[in-house]
Amino acid sequence: MSGRTLIFILLIMLSSCSVSRRAGEKADTSGYSSLNLIERTEAGNMTKKNFNISKAEIEIINNGKKQKLLASLKYRNPGIYLLSIKSRAGIEAARGYITEDTVLINDRIYKKLYCGSTDYLSNKYGISTAALPLMTGDFLFNDTTYSKSINCKNGEAKLEANLKNNKVLYSLDCKRAKVTEASIVNEEESGVIRMNFSEFKESNGLIFPGAIEIEDYSIQNQLKIHISVIEFNITDNVEFIPGKNYERIVIK
Repeated sequence: MSGRTLIFILLIMLSSCSVSRRAGEKADTSGYSSLNLIERTEAGNMTKKNFNISKAEIEIINNGKKQKLLASLKYRNPGIYLLSIKSRAGIEAARGYITEDTVLINDRIYKKLYCGSTDYLSNKYGISTAALPLMTGDFLFNDTTYSKSINCKNGEAKLEANLKNNKVLYSLDCKRAKVTEASIVNEEESGVIRMNFSEFKESNGLIFPGAIEIEDYSIQNQLKIHISVIEFNITDNVEFIPGKNYERIVIK
């Protein structure tokens, strides 16, 4: 699989929204119990809902070289993503579909259909489907025995959690109960994917990041994502149609 196609898979992780007004400024807050902050942050996870992002602007920076693309994303709970990547002129370059156990990608430029198990992502790149919601600014925390107090200093708390074979380091905004930064570190601590979330906005009492930056230090790639349009409470299903007469390539 080409490096460009790998970027398409990574972009499946994107999500956010652009709405009418910004959320309130960060405040220096204290007195939040660990359980309260964890519950509030998890309750605001984006992937608890179905949504469509009809327009996103993406900048890819690879070893100093920049490329700008357009994208759209359909997400259906639980864990179904359909991503379309287009040139700035609006011509679709690739369409990717990912579920808990399947990856399918139409490379429309080279007329190739990549297909395989999501184990490919985990084994080759250390990215499991369980980690995908992290890229949307969601908070994943599976340690139900956690009882340490969280110290909110200048309105921000630091938290460490385990996610399968990886460790996740979080920075949380205590007032908004939102993730502002998350880093994925593998067992050897030799690979780090850092995600930064900013330009928070509010709609119907829900707070989302308007800008996402994802940096993979192992391959020196950086993604900058700005979302223009999003719709919630979508009820239709998503469908992936394999490219007709495309060369079939099994990723493994």
